Order: sequence, then C-alpha cells, then structure tokens
Amino acid sequence: MADKNLSESLSGNSAGILPFVIDAGPGRKAAIRGRLAKMDHVVNTILGRHNYPQVMGKLAAESVVLASCLASTMSYDGIFTLQAKGDGAIKTLLADVTTDGAVRAYMGYDEHQDIDADDGGMGAPAPMMQLMGTGHLAFTVDQGKKGRYQGIVPIEAQSITDVALRYFRDSEQIDTALMLAADYHDGSWRATGLLLQRIPETGGNHDDVLPMSDTEEDIWHTACTLMSTLERTEMLDHTIPVETLVHRLFHELSARPLPWRPLRDQCRCSSTRAEQIIASLTDEEKIDLADENNKLVMSCEFCKSEWVWDAVPNA
Repeated sequence: MADKNLSESLSGNSAGILPFVIDAGPGRKAAIRGRLAKMDHVVNTILGRHNYPQVMGKLAAESVVLASCLASTMSYDGIFTLQAKGDGAIKTLLADVTTDGAVRAYMGYDEHQDIDADDGGMGAPAPMMQLMGTGHLAFTVDQGKKGRYQGIVPIEAQSITDVALRYFRDSEQIDTALMLAADYHDGSWRATGLLLQRIPETGGNHDDVLPMSDTEEDIWHTACTLMSTLERTEMLDHTIPVETLVHRLFHELSARPLPWRPLRDQCRCSSTRAEQIIASLTDEEKIDLADENNKLVMSCEFCKSEWVWDAVPNA
C-alpha cells in the first residue's frame, strides 16, 4: 500500500521528487539510487509567465526536471544551478533549485532569429544543439561562504539528456542513466524525469573506488534495461502515480521508495532587493535609465514581477 503522506502529496497541484534505492547484492544496500521527478505544476506555472516558442519551452521544461533530479542527489546548503550558454537562437538557459525546494527558471533568446527546429512530437527530446548552437552546460552548487563547486561540459549532443550523460561519464565518472520527457498537451505542460545512478563502492581509502562485482554489474544492467522499457507517453501520463511507475519498472529488483520531496515554483526576487538597487544609483543614473514618463521600471526575468519608481520625484 502506498504511503498515505506520499499519496496526499501527489494530489492536486503538487510537484516533486520520489527518491528510491535498489540493492546490488550482499553488503551493497542502496547501491543504486533513483529519482523520479514529476514537475507538471512547477513547469506549467513557470512557463505560463513566458511566451516562449513551444520547442524552446520544451527545452526549458527539461532543464527544470534535470536540475530538480540532480539537486535531489546532493547534500548542500544553498543553490544548485543548471546554466547553459550558446550562440544559437537561445543565448541563456537557467534553472535553479534551493535547498528547501524552491525552483525557478529563465530563458534568454533572440526573438529575431529564425528557429529552424522541430520539437519532435509527444515527449520527444528538445533539439538542444539546434536551439543553442555552440556553447556549454554548467552545473553549480553555491553554498555561499561554505564554498562553490562547478562542473562544465560542452554542448555537443542534440539533447540535454545526452549532454548531461556525457558530463557524468567524462567528469564525474558515475554510471548514470537518464530519461527526460516534457510536452505541452491539452492546454498545460507536463514534465517528468527518471534518473538512475550507481553509487561507487570505496575501499578503506575513500579515494579507492572498487570495481563492480559481477552481481552488481548484472543488477545495474538489469535496472537500465528495465528503465529503457519506459515509454515517454507513459512518463507524461498524469494519471499514473509515481510510486506505481517505480513499482512497475523495478519491482523485480525490490526497489524501495523513500520519502517524497516536494518542490515548488518560487522566485527569490523581492521589493526590498529592488529598492536597494535603486538606492545605489545616483540621480544622474536614475535620469539616464528613466523612460519617457520619468519612470524607473525594474522587472524580474524569472517571475515577471515589476516595480516602478519616479526617477526624479515631482518631476
């Protein structure tokens, strides 16, 4: 029977991550970690504020799901950011997740540049390389005074999934399987992700990573094979509870669900921060930045909140 709290958390306008683990032979409990992200409500709310072309919206949705999955595998106190920059129609793509589950996203693109890209149909990956051209994808963990870590990978694959998998293969050297699906259907966005990672076993020296045993290798490959049977339309079916999906795929490996982790759409802008920026300007700078009505207008690219001041009082 599904956990009551989990079932309640999945009702209505919820979004979040269902973590789960798979054992990999004697003495290797939780050797494979999984994350199933259902981000429909968060993605729908974020993209509802913007007028992105649909194929670009699909890439933005995938980035939100990917950032949410990856952030949930890390122990950090701060902000996890996924950021891509390119020289194509899309110049900047950003999605970040705070420790307490606040998600936001933004895309900067050239509205005058022709978009020669097809979204590929229901659930098909967005053509990242066609949309962004030459560039890079960066993953950053920012913990303020506690430190900052960043990993970078070039955009040299068609989908954001394949770009991320290259990063884990070449930089982190963590066996990873990943599926992302996003689409606009019946007037709203749906977005789901499934991540599997093999947690390396270490010897007495934590720098000494032990090779996979034959049993562990068989279980890992079985998990990946089972994952590959998942249809994207099935991923995007909002009538299938996440715990049901995990059970369908990995019950023969005795996958164990962990507590549901809710995520929410929440920007970090505020009127206080906006006021501080305006207060730092000189009178001359305020006049230069004012519009024809003597107004200073500041807006947040993420949530579209807007603040207006008189550049010169009583002008």
